[in-house]
Amino acid sequence: MTTRFQMVIITKEVAMQYYQSENKLFRLFLDYERAYEWARPVLEKQIRYITEAILPAHWNDSLSCQLHNIGYKEEKAETGYLYFSEKSKSKLFVDDRFVYFTHSGSPKVEWEVFDCLKSLSPYLFAVNFEKETYGWLKPLKVFSVL
Repeated sequence: MTTRFQMVIITKEVAMQYYQSENKLFRLFLDYERAYEWARPVLEKQIRYITEAILPAHWNDSLSCQLHNIGYKEEKAETGYLYFSEKSKSKLFVDDRFVYFTHSGSPKVEWEVFDCLKSLSPYLFAVNFEKETYGWLKPLKVFSVL
């Protein structure tokens, strides 16, 4: 069974504001995924407003090296970065806004990739549309003063 994840870096302010209300973030991405063509531009503006671009500085040699260490090979891509693992039949594609991860291997391999991606940002939000699951790759640290 193939599992697909879409991940995005949420701005710090939005991440803190929607802490423990992640279902609202998920709903925005789900609405965009299922939207009629006429509604997509408005939803896309909202998504661009609450997310950060993935800059080449974020996607550094260290992160690329971590993926190589767990068996991923870099392939040519017109835009972004593309990695493939023959062993787990998994693909990872990174463009300027999203990380797309398609996986059909064991959950252990899935978590190895997630562990690598955690270093990208503390506010990396993952969505699986088929299973309607979502969450932060790294638990947020929120401090409250009473």
